[in-house]
Amino acid sequence: MRFLRYPRLHWWLVITVFSGLCAPVAASQLDDARQCTQESQRLERLACFDAVFGTPFERTSATSAPDASRPARWRQAYAQEQTRVPGDGPLYRDTGDSAGQLVTLGALGSQPPRPILVLQCHNNITELALMVPTALETERVSLGFGAQRDLWRVRDNGFVVSGGRGLPAIRVAKGLLGRGDARISSSHGAVDGLMFDLEGFRDAIAPLRAECGW
Repeated sequence: MRFLRYPRLHWWLVITVFSGLCAPVAASQLDDARQCTQESQRLERLACFDAVFGTPFERTSATSAPDASRPARWRQAYAQEQTRVPGDGPLYRDTGDSAGQLVTLGALGSQPPRPILVLQCHNNITELALMVPTALETERVSLGFGAQRDLWRVRDNGFVVSGGRGLPAIRVAKGLLGRGDARISSSHGAVDGLMFDLEGFRDAIAPLRAECGW
């Protein structure tokens, strides 16, 4: 299931995303990025940002050499993101017994392999997690999608930052419905400022919600 619509990002939001996520951004890049916001067509606008910040479209092999320290759900989520093509919105897939139903959203403006926001329904349990390509060396991270932050637990050898299972995960996921985008606010520099496009999120998670009964 693919969703091909992207919300229009105001220039100040875009600049915040790219300057906050990547290596220090040159002033000339910021000027070029502002020019990208003038593109009226979504795909052309996204291609412009990719050209400015050097974000390649080609698929990367984050899971080509499976690492025993990375759990099955991490590998499934990154394999799912490797199928992403320009213009895709949230991606849904039923992985069966491996990781259940997954909805994945790659972080905007990051070089692949990108951090991924993942909503999962597995064995009738809902979990919301942020999966990262490089392990975090901490046990907990203060993280939220607004002024309020919660403590998210770092699991699976540092590759999965879990926002909780069951009702806590459902509460946060419901809070994202109806929003055009979500920006992470965190005490950890590796994830602070990550931005996710939520257009199509409600439709993408519909089968997952039905499976987990919420």
